[in-house]
Amino acid sequence: MIEFENTIQIQRPVNEVFAFLSDLENLPKWNYFVLQVKKVSDGPVGVGATYHQVRKTDEQTLRIVELAPPEKIRVTTISRSYPRLEMELVLQENGAASQVTDRWKLESGRPVLLEKLAARQVQSAVHENLTKLKELMENGRVVLQDGRQSSLQ
Repeated sequence: MIEFENTIQIQRPVNEVFAFLSDLENLPKWNYFVLQVKKVSDGPVGVGATYHQVRKTDEQTLRIVELAPPEKIRVTTISRSYPRLEMELVLQENGAASQVTDRWKLESGRPVLLEKLAARQVQSAVHENLTKLKELMENGRVVLQDGRQSSLQ
């Protein structure tokens, strides 16, 4: 299993950052590897809400398993396929800014040695995505690593 965390400061109020992140349909706006996310469960965004995610190499079903505004969002994959992911976003107010810590537990289904070799690359890619989130939240628009343009509108 690959486990790591990245932390970034975003010059936006914590409530605003939390609202954006807790709507998982926003993932493709700042994560170049995610092409589409659609809410598939009924009801409001909250614990138990499920989403279908299309990534560049696969598809997954995600579920919000913890939601504590404006401090924590925890999401897991619920499909039986790999990779299996638990992602926890922890937000802390830092004056007018928000500190976002993104913690991952990723089980790829590959041998442990291969996971260890890939861990640094995965962590680096996730950090790059967080820098795109920061740019989007602070500037209102961003160009992702694959050339897609995204905006808060």
